[in-house]
Amino acid sequence: MATKQQNLRRQPQAHAGKTLVQKQGVKLPDYLVDDLRAAVAIYETEDQPGIIQMNYVRGILWNFGFWRLTSKDFEKELISHDIDTKRTSLEWNEVLNIVTKRYYSGGREQEIKDTFKIFDRRDRGTTTVAEIKAALQSKLEVPVTENEVNEMFEMAGLDPSNPISLNDFMNV
Repeated sequence: MATKQQNLRRQPQAHAGKTLVQKQGVKLPDYLVDDLRAAVAIYETEDQPGIIQMNYVRGILWNFGFWRLTSKDFEKELISHDIDTKRTSLEWNEVLNIVTKRYYSGGREQEIKDTFKIFDRRDRGTTTVAEIKAALQSKLEVPVTENEVNEMFEMAGLDPSNPISLNDFMNV
């Protein structure tokens, strides 16, 4: 049986064909494609590379911004991609198409808003360097200094001494 690491190395060759969404000129950012490949590699089997059992597909999608989907919404999502809801598995390209379409139809914006809420715990519509530092330290396993957060603000062209609004955050 192949290890997860072997599956990750094998993945690009197994799924080299262009997806429908890519043929239409829309491409998911490389870092998200890599993350999606890694997620698929966990659940695919060695004898069926690139095939994911339907009971795992929803879990994968949940990790890519579909966490608000009910079972009924999940079925509607499949139908919107001309996928029979009675199928027991999906192919890599089908999962990639679903995630890509969602990403470009508001999923990216929603992800940014959800991320901002992590920093804006009081729901004021703004956040500060100190709040971002505190949130990052609680979520990451590596320490983050206020100086590093200041540098992030400065790299984004923002004054770290001023609060950052949701609009500023979305533009960054």
